[in-house]
Amino acid sequence: MDLPLWPELAALYETQPHLSSCPLYYVHVDERETSVTLGFETPRLPDHPRAEWEGKRYNTVRFFVVFTGVDKLRITGIAAESPDRHDRTVGVVVTDTGRQQVSVTSENRSITFSAVTSAVTRIRVYLQGSP
Repeated sequence: MDLPLWPELAALYETQPHLSSCPLYYVHVDERETSVTLGFETPRLPDHPRAEWEGKRYNTVRFFVVFTGVDKLRITGIAAESPDRHDRTVGVVVTDTGRQQVSVTSENRSITFSAVTSAVTRIRVYLQGSP
């Protein structure tokens, strides 16, 4: 089960996009800050777009989720993901202790870890593909 809606996404969407259906295009592991940043994109347009997006042509929303206080990080089978592949599942579950168990898995690769907190740190829209 995914986390409840992050406030930054709740302001845009009535219901959070399913992370498993959002292409994962960015992973950054910062061992100094014990954080992992995952970047997702979705063609699902916001129900409540930001005022600064008014009049702007876009068909894709990108957002970054930063997980902090990361431990038990495990990565297997690093490889680039084709944007049209959806054989990957993403899960974020809050445990009884309040930690977030994160998993991004596919047939040949995975990243799993535990985190204390998470937040959406950046959201942007853009026009993907030919205008």
